Amino acid sequence: MALSVLSPAFERSKKLAIAKSSKVILKLVPELRPTPGQQATDRLFYSIVGATLALGLLGLLGINILLGNDAVKVRELKIEAIMVNEEREEALRQVALLSTSESLAERAISLGMIPSSSPTFLDISEPIPLEVEKAAKAKP
Repeated sequence: MALSVLSPAFERSKKLAIAKSSKVILKLVPELRPTPGQQATDRLFYSIVGATLALGLLGLLGINILLGNDAVKVRELKIEAIMVNEEREEALRQVALLSTSESLAERAISLGMIPSSSPTFLDISEPIPLEVEKAAKAKP
């Protein structure tokens, strides 16, 4: 019974200790209300927000400039690739013109070659007789 009588005192002292400790903790943080005779200014907050926005905009401007330069380089490279492909196609057309049978015949005649009246074809699927092979080696 003696302990139950002291119970309200412990509750009261517990609440008092909590209240005092919270006041001590709150005294560590500066008071946000302006002192009498002074007006609260938000100049620091606005300057931080403004500086952050300005740096963000400058960063975006820099990125935009770099992307613009890269876009110009890409366009120039595409134009150069188109030109190289056109030159390649022109070279392939010239090779096709020079390798036609009429063109080859004209060039052969201009070099002094004469057309054969009786063409002979070699058949390499049949084996060469051994005597003909030895005779061919002995002739030089």
